[in-house]
Amino acid sequence: MENSELFSEKITKGSRTYFFDVKSTEGGDLYLSISESKRTDEGFERNRILVFEEDFNDFKAAFNRVAKKLVSENKSYSLDNIREKHPQAYQPWSLEDDEKLETLFCEGKSVKDLAFVFERNEGAIRSRIKKLELKEKYG
Repeated sequence: MENSELFSEKITKGSRTYFFDVKSTEGGDLYLSISESKRTDEGFERNRILVFEEDFNDFKAAFNRVAKKLVSENKSYSLDNIREKHPQAYQPWSLEDDEKLETLFCEGKSVKDLAFVFERNEGAIRSRIKKLELKEKYG
């Protein structure tokens, strides 16, 4: 199968390297080539799987289901569950958020009140106060 590589991503973790390559056949059909290269005492061990364009949506859906299960099995929480109670959980803090936090902190608002205002958990508020050194600045 003659092919032309259109796009490639590489991940290296320890002795393993994974390659994700989008390729095109001579006939213009697209496919995904997923390769694993593992360093062994004898050299390299290589494995490869090809996913053709007509199968890709089903492959992606199955992979996403498996990945979601794998991640949820390894965590006692999920981001979706956390965001039901704290919608801004794990979102980046903006400059405006930092300024508002500093103002409200200076006004003497409690961590609990700040957590409610910023829709984040109390631990996130304490961490941001520490990062911005608000206790050191304002006592």
